[in-house]
Amino acid sequence: MKNMKIFTSSLLILFLSNVSVLSDITASAPTNIIQKIATASSFTSTAQSTAQNASQIQQTTNNVISAKEIKKTVQEDAKKFGLLINEAALSNLTGEESNETQLVAINAQENVLSGSTELKPNLDTIVYDTGLMTLAKEGGHYNNDNTNTIFDTSAGAQQARIKVYVDFKRKVLFGEIESRVTLSGASQMINTKNGGAKAIVSLPVDGELTHTVVSSTGKILLNSSEPYAWLDKHATTSLVRADGSLAPYYDSSERADMLKNVSHGTGGDGNVYVGARFVTAGNGTAGQSTASFEATHAAVGSSASQFAAGVVRYSATATTKASKYTEELPK
Repeated sequence: MKNMKIFTSSLLILFLSNVSVLSDITASAPTNIIQKIATASSFTSTAQSTAQNASQIQQTTNNVISAKEIKKTVQEDAKKFGLLINEAALSNLTGEESNETQLVAINAQENVLSGSTELKPNLDTIVYDTGLMTLAKEGGHYNNDNTNTIFDTSAGAQQARIKVYVDFKRKVLFGEIESRVTLSGASQMINTKNGGAKAIVSLPVDGELTHTVVSSTGKILLNSSEPYAWLDKHATTSLVRADGSLAPYYDSSERADMLKNVSHGTGGDGNVYVGARFVTAGNGTAGQSTASFEATHAAVGSSASQFAAGVVRYSATATTKASKYTEELPK
């Protein structure tokens, strides 16, 4: 089984290293599929399976990698670690169709480590580290940012690094994103957001971490000042769906809160929405991490369609191998 995992991961990395869209500067698909089940400072968990989710996840798979072997790995790991299998997410990962609905997640609070910000990696922990990535501006439905440019367009102006720790023995995922955001005409803002633990209850593993960087201070917005209703109900790694519409909101007041937060138009706070997304099939398999920066040209008071039309997105995606955590042992 170990050899098969190494073989599968090696094929994945070899294949992706030859695909231009997954070089260290990559345009990733928007991913509006995460619902918060922990705290505002923690990684969050998959809530539903959508076309957007499939679009991004399938960037890590291809017919050269056997869907049968991926499913075998997931089934064996689920049995070994006592986890559920998310059939819909697994189908997305293998590129197959499925009529299965996503499994209802076990309450994350059943894992006493869920939400903890004090966890440290140990010798049972797997590490996924992207290294510093340069983000590129996305096209498609996203604003071209050519008028009253929000982000600095210089080479290397937008960078990020995602480090994720996966521990199947403790059934948790935690990690951090370092962001280096440069707005037009401003100095670079460098911050690191640490994500508290997310309980792993099913396979494949899929989690994200989002937060706001404040342009006026250059620092991360305090949790107490984040648009909590938006984070609790609509935590997503893109403000825009794959069809170009605005990500879903429960009511207009919540939409207004987020619009004011990331608006660089009249009345806006001029902040930046930073996201980290991580996906892996199972224990020891390769992982995919996507970092993203977003803001909108839409002024406060704009409609949902105007909000979406004004969103500018920079992103980068990296496929990373699973590395066993090591530490210097006492002499």
